[in-house]
Amino acid sequence: MKESVIIVSDYIEGEPVVASVRFAGLMEYFRQRFELIVIHDGKYGTKPSRFASTSFEYATSDSILTQAMKGGVTQERNGSFRRNVENMLRQKWILSAWRNYKYSKFKFDRMNAPLYAELDRLLSETEIKAVFVTVPDVYGLYVLDYIKRKSPHLPAIIEIRDIINHSIGEGNPQYVLKQAEQMVPKLAGGVIAVSEGIHQHYRIRNPVLEMELVKNGYDEECFEGVVFQPVSLAKGRMMLAHIGSIYKGRNVKALIEGLRIFSERKGIDVELHIAGLLDRQAISDMDSAADAKSGVKLHIHGSLEHEQAVRLLREADAAVILTHTRGSDYAIPGKTFEYIGACKPILAVTEDRELSALVQGRYGECAGHEANGIAQALERLSETVYDFSDRRQFSRQVQAERILQFMEQIMLDGRNVKSE
Repeated sequence: MKESVIIVSDYIEGEPVVASVRFAGLMEYFRQRFELIVIHDGKYGTKPSRFASTSFEYATSDSILTQAMKGGVTQERNGSFRRNVENMLRQKWILSAWRNYKYSKFKFDRMNAPLYAELDRLLSETEIKAVFVTVPDVYGLYVLDYIKRKSPHLPAIIEIRDIINHSIGEGNPQYVLKQAEQMVPKLAGGVIAVSEGIHQHYRIRNPVLEMELVKNGYDEECFEGVVFQPVSLAKGRMMLAHIGSIYKGRNVKALIEGLRIFSERKGIDVELHIAGLLDRQAISDMDSAADAKSGVKLHIHGSLEHEQAVRLLREADAAVILTHTRGSDYAIPGKTFEYIGACKPILAVTEDRELSALVQGRYGECAGHEANGIAQALERLSETVYDFSDRRQFSRQVQAERILQFMEQIMLDGRNVKSE
């Protein structure tokens, strides 16, 4: 009989985002080894996970201060009074104060008393062997904290997809994020970091904590048999795909301007297809950069099912990554590995050193958030042959096997500590 483990995640399968696809890919392997009990954020779907024998949801709050995400490039025209009030409320200190309350453990615990009652029953009736939590969603840590208070000897593995106390975006709840980050070494028997930067960040702060570096992966079944195809400009058109939402100051305006310069220099049309949602800043940037006379055409598809997004990616000549203008030395976007799996040359508009080290000259070209640099990177990309023969190291199967191996070691160590 399989051992039971609890999986705590923000997304589960079925949502048109990379995190959801990643969850589904990993759980396919997890359920071969364990009986899964899944706890996820209820705002990302109310159906139980198909990988779970038992599913629960945790509740979170929302408000007008949460950045709106839309599927098209035309903004809704709210009344002027509402717009003025919302702009006033979106002051940095107001956002920070609200989010410190919104993300607080106090508020979360009050909202999730029914879930905690269900967990009490579960822990009393079922022998749980471990808990696996994926962050930077702080809510998962609050659920883990409750479970550990009820079952302190239960081994816990925390997978960190990005540092918790980050500074990307405006009005971040630094007080709550700092508190949550301090919970990690207290709760975790082991930590999995998905990038070198994340691994170093937590290793410096917790030198004795059991840690493993396991980079992200791609769904090998979606890209079975694909091979690299050099970009050809002879057809007079170049198709780029950005798979994922654009938000939090990604500076899409510089990207579009860079594509326009490239189009003029090469005398070809450029199509940019975006499969994802846009926040108000991205929409504003696109509106201001739009020029019907330029050689750049934008196609905003909104959220797509994974199969549709994969089809779009496979049809593209190259794939685009657009990171925050201030950069990060921590998370590598999950789409990077899907692009590698698809053997698509990558145009990465980024200041992120670890992402640049992975992509530059190996799987594509990198540029800063400056139009001429982007155009030059695209020129290099269109003239270069890239080698994707080593992509198998980033497959989902390899990723899952390494995570499961680490989990089982932490579980074994936990049993040994308990027996002593």
